[in-house]
Formats: sequence, structure tokens, C-alpha cells
Amino acid sequence: MSPTAAPTTDLPMSFSVPEQFREIDFSVSAEDNTNKLLDELTALDPRPSDEQIAHAVLAQQAMYEMLAAAGAVWAGILLCAPEGEGHLSSIMLTVTARPSELANEQTVHRLARTMGAIYPDAEVGVVRLPCGDAVVLTEEAKVEKPVNLLADGGGPTLVRQMHVFVPIPDRCAMADFAVATENVPQWEECVDIVGAVCKTIEFA
Repeated sequence: MSPTAAPTTDLPMSFSVPEQFREIDFSVSAEDNTNKLLDELTALDPRPSDEQIAHAVLAQQAMYEMLAAAGAVWAGILLCAPEGEGHLSSIMLTVTARPSELANEQTVHRLARTMGAIYPDAEVGVVRLPCGDAVVLTEEAKVEKPVNLLADGGGPTLVRQMHVFVPIPDRCAMADFAVATENVPQWEECVDIVGAVCKTIEFA
């Protein structure tokens, strides 16, 4: 898995992501991102149906607006084909800037306690990364409209996601590295991806 540099725009840090991820460019318009997606989808072999392409365009436009409003500084999508299924699904990797109450080592443990209380059904813990301690939260949620990038699916779907909250030194802020997918059978691959990305974090 060859990494490619992915510097953030609003955080004093850098990290690397697998080159297979297609980046959503927040420096250009949603229309420009959509045109790029259309070019890539129509070049696939076999080519997705018109209905699949239309769904992908609508999904990305909605995601672009949601992530931009949430303060995302980087986002990328990896298309994957679950074994035994006829549609493509997606793995979404995002990095979001979030405020923090503290700017010292107490941030991680206080956040872990708070997250555990707010999300009692989630798995919450503290991990040590090369860049320092971070909070990890893993949860599942049922989504009424499936997030399959190229297929509606016709009903609710289960989405699993992991967040790694990394405090930014000397700032009341943190970076939220998150991976999410409806392709639960390949979840371990998603964990490996976000784990590998977090190991490359470097502060400016």
C-alpha cells in the first residue's frame, strides 16, 4: 500500500494516506468534484449503470456539503467490491478539525470518559500512537438510506465507523481521523487503513 502525502489546510500537521483513495478536493467546488467523479466512473470496466452513476453523484454532492460544514480538512473514498455481492461499496476516510477543552495531556483521558458516557454502546479506549496518546471510538449505526456509493440497496443498512481523536500540541483543538463503511465483513481492513494513516501523523 503506497502512501501519498496529504497535508491538511487548517491544522499544523501532515499525514499520508493510501494512494487508492480518491480525494475530495475542498479547494474546488462541488461541481468540479462531481465532474471528476463522473470521468472516473464512466471509465470503469464494467461501466456502472446510469442509475448507479446518478446515485453516486447525488451521494457525493450531499457528502461534500456535510463534510465542508463539519470542518473536514481532508476526505477520500475507496471503492471496493464485497465478496459475493454484485455492487460496489465504499470506504470513507475523513479528517476533521474539532475544538478541545484542554491543550495538555489531560485532554485524552477526559475525552475518553466523556465519550464513554455519551455513547454507552460504543467501544471507547485510549491508544498510544507515535505522535502521542489518542482516543479511539468504534460504533455501529443503522442508516435508513444506505451509503453504498453505487447502489441504493432498497432499505436500511448497518454502517460501522471508527474515530481516532488526536490532540494538537499547544492548541485547544484535535484532529478526528475517521473511517466508515457499510462493508462490515471487511471491517478489519478498514481498521488497518486508519491505523496505518495515524502512524504517519507528524506535527509542524
